[in-house]
Amino acid sequence: MASPTKKTRLVREKKEHKRGRVRKAENNNKGTTKSWSALFGESEK
Repeated sequence: MASPTKKTRLVREKKEHKRGRVRKAENNNKGTTKSWSALFGESEK
């Protein structure tokens, strides 16, 4: 099993990556759709 510090670091990196992907998608879809929530739904936020 990985050490707790390594684990939290990995989790944090995953979160950062996902946030980046979401932001990218948001930027790509600007002006073409009504809103972010219309695209993905509130549950994804």
